Amino acid sequence: MSNNHNVEGRPAAFDAKLMKYRPGLLVLAGKFTTTSEERHDLVTDTIIYCLRNWQSFREDGGFWNWLYWSMRGVVGNKKEGVKARITLVQDTDGVFAATRGIAPSQLDYVELCQTMRSMSARGGGVVIRRAMGDTLPEIGAAIGVTPQRVCQIENEERGRLLKRRAA
Repeated sequence: MSNNHNVEGRPAAFDAKLMKYRPGLLVLAGKFTTTSEERHDLVTDTIIYCLRNWQSFREDGGFWNWLYWSMRGVVGNKKEGVKARITLVQDTDGVFAATRGIAPSQLDYVELCQTMRSMSARGGGVVIRRAMGDTLPEIGAAIGVTPQRVCQIENEERGRLLKRRAA
């Protein structure tokens, strides 16, 4: 492929033009958000959307108009996505709680990485596998302990994480 196109076949000039509009997108995002973090996340999500959907751009409509409506679409999709992802889950204690799924932010990713680094290898593995839906007997068989010991390891690691968070 030539140097005038990237791996996806998108013209390099399109990418450059999009990045020149980033300051304007930050200003526009301020109309749809309340915090600096939300504004930057919205701009990032809009740029990702535009890069994925670059073929829908038409010169006769104007680049800024296309960016504006793309951002409006991203905002609408986020609102609809949050509404659609409210679910009822049962905690390990049998308590039901409503949860709302939202797209993770860059800060959420950093916090997750820091939390994962702070967990012990064994305890962290148990907590992650439980979060992914593995049962106590499945984990116990994989690491060579009883389901009761898996539960103890999970509770110990969660307790360590709670103490770390409170500190």
